[in-house]
Amino acid sequence: MGNKNPEISVLLPVYNTKEKYLRECIESILHQTFENFELVILNDGSSNNAEEIIKSYNDKRICYYKNEKTQGITKCRNQLLKLAKGKYIAVHDHDDISFSDRFEKEYNFLENNKEISVISGWIEVFSERNCSLKKPVLKIWKTKTYPKILDFLKRCELIHPACMWRRSDFERFNLIYEEGYYGAQDYALFAKAVRYLKFANLQEPILKYRRHPDNVSRDKECMKAESLKVKNVILEFLASDEKDRKFLYSVFKKTQISFFKKFKTAFLIFLYY
Repeated sequence: MGNKNPEISVLLPVYNTKEKYLRECIESILHQTFENFELVILNDGSSNNAEEIIKSYNDKRICYYKNEKTQGITKCRNQLLKLAKGKYIAVHDHDDISFSDRFEKEYNFLENNKEISVISGWIEVFSERNCSLKKPVLKIWKTKTYPKILDFLKRCELIHPACMWRRSDFERFNLIYEEGYYGAQDYALFAKAVRYLKFANLQEPILKYRRHPDNVSRDKECMKAESLKVKNVILEFLASDEKDRKFLYSVFKKTQISFFKKFKTAFLIFLYY
């Protein structure tokens, strides 16, 4: 069915998700305080009962699609971008849980801060060993309020499953997920987008991130290799000469960004003028 004029398109790729995880995820979306959205679900050829679970929800805001053959997460995310109709794109992973006022807070921020294209926030990381969500979380994953391109040399300063962005801004610069990445496609996307757009992070948790053995992001070797690939792309953008890139990264690693914090203005003037 779907909402004909949604303000927000919530994009949810699903693949063989456990029933408990998927139901908690979907229900956290449907019970948002902000209600004018479409929930676009793409089932990437699941072989379990994911389709049955999704179809058990009778909500006109749900738009359900299915790939007969599994395409992989990056292609799925790009498919979802093409299906979206909303002014804003809200990312959601199939095993995470949004706080009930997440969309309302992100929507209001973007409406009131037209110069910002992407908003995210902090997340609470919890484990399946931590069965009750009322128990203490493993940690709060925090991010900077207004991350810039240099901040992305250290790590991805936007937490992807908590993001919302202006669809028109991403379309203007043809920003989509790169298919050469398996687990760090979000890092690669934002490392490119930060060249053109401004980012912000709410300084509070807005999503519960579930840590379990099936998480793609727990494939540490793959993530490490892809993260280094993204950092190299950033360095290539900042400095065309290979020696300059190696120097910048070596300084960055040694100082753990303190050098850039102290001399960021002068450094940017050096790069761009």
